[in-house]
Amino acid sequence: MISRILLKNTLAQFLSRGLFIFVSFLLVRIITETFGKEGYGIYGFVTALVLFFAMLADWGTQVITVRETSIGQGSWLGYSARVRLFGTAFSFRLLLSILSFFLLNIAVRVYGPWQEFVVPVSIASFVLFFLSIKTSVFIVLQSILRLDLVALVETGGAIAFFMFVLFFLNLGLNGVLLGWVLGTCVVSLLAWIVARRNVNLRLLADKAALLRIIKGALPMGTLLLVFSVYNRIDVVLLEHFRGIGDVGVYNLAYKIHENLVLGAAFLMNTLFPLLSKSLGDKEKTRQLYTRSFGIIGGVGFLASLLFLFLASPTIYVLTGSKFEEFGGSVTALRILVFATLFSYFNHLTGFALIALGKQSTALIVGVSALIGNLILNLIFIPHYSYIAAAGITVITELFIFVV
Repeated sequence: MISRILLKNTLAQFLSRGLFIFVSFLLVRIITETFGKEGYGIYGFVTALVLFFAMLADWGTQVITVRETSIGQGSWLGYSARVRLFGTAFSFRLLLSILSFFLLNIAVRVYGPWQEFVVPVSIASFVLFFLSIKTSVFIVLQSILRLDLVALVETGGAIAFFMFVLFFLNLGLNGVLLGWVLGTCVVSLLAWIVARRNVNLRLLADKAALLRIIKGALPMGTLLLVFSVYNRIDVVLLEHFRGIGDVGVYNLAYKIHENLVLGAAFLMNTLFPLLSKSLGDKEKTRQLYTRSFGIIGGVGFLASLLFLFLASPTIYVLTGSKFEEFGGSVTALRILVFATLFSYFNHLTGFALIALGKQSTALIVGVSALIGNLILNLIFIPHYSYIAAAGITVITELFIFVV
């Protein structure tokens, strides 16, 4: 039964994400050929900055709400209590997105070196509201193990994103970012319609539910913030020390790495509620973990090995006539695939710790990794640019895996 649920939900995500990846890589080809590595660098820097503030807007509430509703199903937490949790999480996350929106727009205007990014960041910052709504709805669907519906919604969003970008491409990179915002808006609306058929989702403010969410989200949000910083601090340092062109080269390789890791994320999206439910049965938890470890390890190894050899043709397909500009992305990707393998294992161990309520343990590991990552990047990026950034990413993922 568990294997069938895992297979159904994971395959649904793979199929929908396959279309999304295909569409997003078409967009990458359009952006790289239209704007070159400098333009793609700006696009990568702006989206990385906005997604960092999206992490602030989430602050661990997604994972914690899924855990709390999953633990309680069939026991202490009845249907009405779960609805209160969903509604309260929805309201709280919306408030966080408003706060993050203002913080992002203040930061980009106050910090001098970022003045050239004010307009694109201002446009892209509106995506924070729609990402919050989308993810809040996905909490409901993940908790009831209907990730096939999530996949369906994401597919519609991918098509909308692509169409909007093509329509606004004449506006330059700002048009691409506007397409991102509108495409995410479509996803959030579709997700809302789908979720309302399964749960009476609405804005609520239940004190008991809010306290449960905040209690779990404080350490969880700090942990995710730490991981978000060390994942993308290299982009900020590359822009500062080496220029936006090197950001474009590195970001293209990193985008492929991120998409390769999605296999682990898809599996864990399905497995996490099941792990949380099984905590009262140690043998069941052990079997779930062991089985998942083998699957994740195998998929991670195959993905890493495949793109170790396919790095050059992949970058060529994504850049076309601008391939020479992005030649460094090939080397960066061949380094990053080793980080891909360790990241697969880290998804499992990280989510397992969260399911066990061991966020503080994971936080200690994350802070240690962040400190080491930051020190190494500050030392080596000024001299070795994106090669250093890629290598340090591997070292960081390996450190987390071992610890």
